[in-house]
Amino acid sequence: MTKMAFNLVNESIYYDSFKAIDSLTLNIQKGEKVALLGKSGSGKSTLLKRMFELQKDSSSYIPQELGLVNNLSVFHNVYISKLDTNSFFYNIRNFIYPCKTQVSGISNILKELLLEDKLFTKSLNLSGGQRQRVAIARAMYGQNEILLADEPVSALDEFLSKRVIEKLNSSFETVVCTMHNVDLAIENFDRVIGLKDGEVLVDKASSALTSEDRNRLYYATK
Repeated sequence: MTKMAFNLVNESIYYDSFKAIDSLTLNIQKGEKVALLGKSGSGKSTLLKRMFELQKDSSSYIPQELGLVNNLSVFHNVYISKLDTNSFFYNIRNFIYPCKTQVSGISNILKELLLEDKLFTKSLNLSGGQRQRVAIARAMYGQNEILLADEPVSALDEFLSKRVIEKLNSSFETVVCTMHNVDLAIENFDRVIGLKDGEVLVDKASSALTSEDRNRLYYATK
């Protein structure tokens, strides 16, 4: 029997008097690769944050703002994902003088993301696309079962976007990403969930998404 990664029932989320999520019921199975679609303000980011709250111990979360420490190097921003699994003194050592094991492990991930030459570059000196890939490397290095990513490839070109999504899908058992590029979502995810005004308007296999579905999500009123 397939186990659930997420089971939300009649979930509503408010920001003051604004209802961002409206009585949403949604199941996501372990092992699914899911793209969340919808216009800005549809509730995608709110839903993703709620999922992270429900599965913090087993999830890596990449917010749109990325959460990098500007004055730290790429190495240290990636290493941060393992702080809780290593001792205090080991962490201090790696912040002062990184050990070969950690450098090698992080370098290998950066190489997969075509970023290995930035290992000890401070994050503040990176481009937007490079910063996105550092956040992705941090998530991959954390080795959790679930990835929750908010527009993780929005600053990348088509080649890098496809490469990064491929790496994410192979690195995590369950993947849920908000996406702004519908074609990229269809090509790289098994299932699409489309939100509008905090409600699920579309939920189907990505291969079954129609032009009518797109119009309902992005153009037409309900």
